Amino acid sequence: MRFLPDKPSLGFLRKEAKDLLAALRESSPGASLADAQQALASEYGLRDWNALKSEAERRATELPVVPEGLSDALADAFGLGRITKEATPVSFTAMGRCWSLTTDRGRWLAVTVFPWIDEAQAEAGSRLRDAAVAAGIVAPTPVRSTEGRLIETVQGQSWRVHEWIQVGPSPVAPPPAAIARRIGTTYGTLHSLAIPGTAPVNPYLTQRGSDADWERLLERARVARKPWAERLAETLPVLLDLRTIDVEIDGEALILCNCNLIPEHVRTGHNDELVVTEWDFAGSLTPASELGTGLTQWTLRPSINQKTVAAFRDGYVDAAGNWPELELASFAVAVTGYLNWTYNTICEAISPADADHATFADRETVDILTRPMTRPGLEKLLSALDA
Repeated sequence: MRFLPDKPSLGFLRKEAKDLLAALRESSPGASLADAQQALASEYGLRDWNALKSEAERRATELPVVPEGLSDALADAFGLGRITKEATPVSFTAMGRCWSLTTDRGRWLAVTVFPWIDEAQAEAGSRLRDAAVAAGIVAPTPVRSTEGRLIETVQGQSWRVHEWIQVGPSPVAPPPAAIARRIGTTYGTLHSLAIPGTAPVNPYLTQRGSDADWERLLERARVARKPWAERLAETLPVLLDLRTIDVEIDGEALILCNCNLIPEHVRTGHNDELVVTEWDFAGSLTPASELGTGLTQWTLRPSINQKTVAAFRDGYVDAAGNWPELELASFAVAVTGYLNWTYNTICEAISPADADHATFADRETVDILTRPMTRPGLEKLLSALDA
């Protein structure tokens, strides 16, 4: 699901709708602006264009207030200088809220991160990021704290800071072929680095919940009287059917991968270049498994577009020189990550940490249950690659 910035404009949304219309017309020439507006609203977890506009207007008048002392505490921890302007909210993500900080030394982006992203994890991401930038990929410049760390705990949360760069929105879904090709090129460039993956694959991408876990989750949703509980019951067989797709990962083929190069972590920058904003999920994967994940993120929703799939593949080959042989098992890591994300999102929707997480998790849950990943969908995607 896409995230609205904390202060969106209607002009911003209209441009996104026009970009999406251009992408839709690549596969459906008769698509209308109304079709694109409806599809965009769905990507934001809202029922229609009017609801999306209303949400944008509400956000513009109800800006979050920076917690007392946070600006100075972050500036002190990361040696940013003296605060000259109160922090302003940028956007809420699944990890928390991002803030813009202005000091006498410049402007910065402060980002909350999941507690499991520790210094060792952040250093792995920084290693890949540095190599990627040297290879021509654009990414924000991280700031180390006064202690030389990438991650610091401030007011009970884990934070990292980047130098501020001006970026636009994330690419629309489905992306137009030109963007899909550049995304494929980004994956190919990263895989061509071939940095050995020395750590085990993150268990989040290999370990799946049991039938009993999912049944207990459904019961929790029913007890909480969630309006989507019965939809979860109807969708559960579809989700569990995905577990028939599995793989034994080849430890000899592991390289250091971004592991979460999703649309929300890519922005358009200067001269429409693509900026990869997130590196803290980096870890060991095989190229085939990361490609399987990337294809589900960039080409599966809202429907499979043959031109988008072909452009993604061609961009990868441009950078890497060849396309790995993919089979249904290549989607196994994507399936595991998707199932764990779905499970955790529903848990958050039942027992949210705060109002922001509650809104996000409820909308994300409805979106997942309305348009779930399916085994037939992955089989169709695999066929599109061979077309």
